[in-house]
Amino acid sequence: MRIAALLKTHWFLFLLPCYFTSYPTVSQVKPATIKGTVTDSTTSAPLAYVTIVVLDKEEKQTIKHVLSSESGTFKLTGLAPKAYQLILSYVGYKTKTINISDLSSPTLDLGKVQLSPVATLLEEVQVTTQRPLLEQGADKLIYNVENDPEQYTLNTLDMLRKVPYITTDADDNLLLNGKGNYQVLVNGKRSALITGNPRDVLMSLPASSIKKIEVITVPSARYEAEGIGGIINIITHKKSISGYNGTLNLAGNSPGGYHAGGTLSATMGKFGVSGSYRHSYATSPGSSSNLLRNDLIRQMRLEQTTESNNSSRSQHVTSELSYQPDNRHSFTANYSYNSNGSTNNFKQQALQFNEADVLTEAYTNITTTESAGTGQDASLQYQFSPKENEEQLLSVSVNLTDNANNGNGNYRLQPILNYTGSENSTLNLYHARNHTLQADYVQPLGRQTLELGIRSDQEKNSSDYEYRTKDPETGIFKPDTALSNNFGYKQTINAAYASVNLKHKNWGLRSGIRVEDTRLNAAFVSSGTSARQRYQNIFPSITLSRAFKKGNTLKFSYNQRIERPGLYYLDPFVDKSDPLNIFFGNPELKPATSHTLQFDFDSFFGSSFVNASLSHSFTNNTIQEFTVLGSDSVARTTFGNIGKSRNYSFTLSGNTTLFRKLNISLNSGASYLVFNSRQEGNLQNSEGFSYYVQGNTNYRFGKNWRASGNLGYSSPNILLQGRSGGYTWSSLSVNKDFLKNNKASISLAVRSPFQEKRRATTELTNPAFYQRRETDTRIRQFSLSLTYRFGKLK
Repeated sequence: MRIAALLKTHWFLFLLPCYFTSYPTVSQVKPATIKGTVTDSTTSAPLAYVTIVVLDKEEKQTIKHVLSSESGTFKLTGLAPKAYQLILSYVGYKTKTINISDLSSPTLDLGKVQLSPVATLLEEVQVTTQRPLLEQGADKLIYNVENDPEQYTLNTLDMLRKVPYITTDADDNLLLNGKGNYQVLVNGKRSALITGNPRDVLMSLPASSIKKIEVITVPSARYEAEGIGGIINIITHKKSISGYNGTLNLAGNSPGGYHAGGTLSATMGKFGVSGSYRHSYATSPGSSSNLLRNDLIRQMRLEQTTESNNSSRSQHVTSELSYQPDNRHSFTANYSYNSNGSTNNFKQQALQFNEADVLTEAYTNITTTESAGTGQDASLQYQFSPKENEEQLLSVSVNLTDNANNGNGNYRLQPILNYTGSENSTLNLYHARNHTLQADYVQPLGRQTLELGIRSDQEKNSSDYEYRTKDPETGIFKPDTALSNNFGYKQTINAAYASVNLKHKNWGLRSGIRVEDTRLNAAFVSSGTSARQRYQNIFPSITLSRAFKKGNTLKFSYNQRIERPGLYYLDPFVDKSDPLNIFFGNPELKPATSHTLQFDFDSFFGSSFVNASLSHSFTNNTIQEFTVLGSDSVARTTFGNIGKSRNYSFTLSGNTTLFRKLNISLNSGASYLVFNSRQEGNLQNSEGFSYYVQGNTNYRFGKNWRASGNLGYSSPNILLQGRSGGYTWSSLSVNKDFLKNNKASISLAVRSPFQEKRRATTELTNPAFYQRRETDTRIRQFSLSLTYRFGKLK
């Protein structure tokens, strides 16, 4: 019945693929391809990242543009048989124009296309190839981490701060398009490396292991619909062009921490192999926080002071084997393994005052927790492309992830005044598995393209959490079933999609539909509750684009996404590790569907790129975290489908290179957020502006020296019940390449040179209470890294 109702509502979207796929079959004209290799006219060396623009010779309109590869090759596909102009431009070289009077053959091979260096620059500097930091793909924005000189000194979380659409709050939690619900993929797949809050993993992952970061704010139908903010896809270094290459990296941080690792990749005929290893250790300098809560009903006041510190260690191994027997078939196998461990220490003092400002209760809460976990990823992929049409592609893949974690904790409540002390311990055995099977098919139809695909995901989680209380008379820890937690969780998502890509002169249209069937079965044994859900959704998506002269593009996009309540949101287990601030999930949560409309304008001119975006998104049954204060003055935090959210946002980002030595980039945005909710039977609204701005510059000077600087500010963020505080972020670094062919580099960096500590403030307001938490964390850090590159490319 649900599907039938959705079909009636979205019937016109199903007609679009039928209309579009019938349109190009009238002429049955096969698309043509232009390819070649760009080289330096004086040295014959290949030139990477040369901009190649295709113009309609009659209408003088831009048809498409590409960048040459690292080996100088380029390929322009899907061209109608007509007259064109090719314009090749590159900083430090004369622009070259090639007239193509008749593109009648299926493939036109231009062979070697030579560009001549500008004579006045030859004696001044050495010509180097450099990929731009920012690129705009068909449906994504790309940040090329491998071209950022700070890749050897920053961790991945700090590198993400530079990427358009991505921000962090004062607690370093990632936000995409201002939303905390999104997907993080590694090489286009879910990974056992990224589980739970990605912040902790990304802080320990060196940016030098990343090739590029793709941000997809309006995903097409081929992507799974989970994540209302969009998708962050982290692409790691993998293959060499031909031959072998590798890197070794060692870095140390102060305050405490280091990481060491390396990569190796090789191509031998039809085979390719790659692998990497990373080991890291970190200790935090500690943080402190103060919480003040006023009970406005009972006129009571709570004051809490907390000190905490932690240490962590991890290692990560990746491997890939590829085999391409011919140009039609390719096979790829991947396996990765990671292990991690951490120790956390927490000390809190709580003071409770009555309406006469007299201390009535006080205690000290001392907690130590330890955890150790492992994660594994394994995948197989097969691709087939017919010889007669290389644009046609069939891809089949299977991906398996497995995570296991063992944790234990010791908790002591030491009474100071009118409080009963206790000593407790916990033991948690957690296991999570995910299996994914996917098939995708691409069928060219003239200049148009049809994409079809199916996918099946199965996620299983289990946990055995035992809570034990120490008997004060015997000193023996006995299990407490009321506070223990045992559960099993299974979610299966089966999906299918269809998408068409239309091209007509300077217009482009991508329209698609994705259908997903979700089955969820969760049994929370300890609490005697369960969550069983089955629902179907249809997710339409459409992108209309128009290319103009001089590399300008305008796009309009609409899509729907979904936020499914995960295990953390559903589990009704009551966490009482902080007796006056307890937390539990809600097994009655329902999925929330969001709608996003977005306008984008992209402009390429010379060595500069600018992107401006205007978007509006709304969700009618949004899942939000909220807090209520009970008659016992204990705050209880959980989740609920309790209202509506609307987000109006504007982003502006750009990158430019001046004088061939200075690179400047800007990432900024502003949002107006509105939350309408019903809490404890009362209507409550929260709305306001938030904004961020971040700038980055790097400069080449002397012989193989580079200096970089970053400065950013993020304003307070709007929450359902209040707001979180704003913060600033900055860093400085200097890098020197040395040895023959610049095989080695050394980098020195300082994070937050102008501010030793950051104060993060969060305020919650409610008719029944007011709460303010201030957290001070030391963020200044010095880093020294050494990198050595080796290899032999053919």
